[in-house]
Amino acid sequence: MASNPCSACKVLKSVCTGECVFAPYFPSTEPEKFDRVHRIFGAENVYKILSNETFSPLQLEYAVKALSYEAEARIQDLVTGCVEQIVSAKNEIVATMGSDKVPEYNDIPMPDDFLTTQNQQMGDNHRADEASTSATPPASSGGTNDTQQTP
Repeated sequence: MASNPCSACKVLKSVCTGECVFAPYFPSTEPEKFDRVHRIFGAENVYKILSNETFSPLQLEYAVKALSYEAEARIQDLVTGCVEQIVSAKNEIVATMGSDKVPEYNDIPMPDDFLTTQNQQMGDNHRADEASTSATPPASSGGTNDTQQTP
């Protein structure tokens, strides 16, 4: 691979070896793909995701596609990124198929191990915080802007 380094190694000016975690996802034929992701998220953060051994190759492929898509959206609009595109897509679905066909964020199925993974990452500090704030009502999990009240 040394004769044809991946686009990440070209941008980072490093030697591309056979064990390069970037090579399968950022081929030399798509140099702009890594450049966008690197500018928005940073090479170190992308490296951490790609070198995480708990993810399957398919999950890593989806992650790279999502990072690339979000990076492109952030370059075009730094404030909202792909949020406006999502709202536009939802509006188009409502117009063509009806409002009952648009999934709400809450309706999207969550992987079975998602909460377990999150709790393991938070550790005992989260449980201690939870116990100390048990007198306050729990926050709503309905979506964005749940805490805003209308007059």
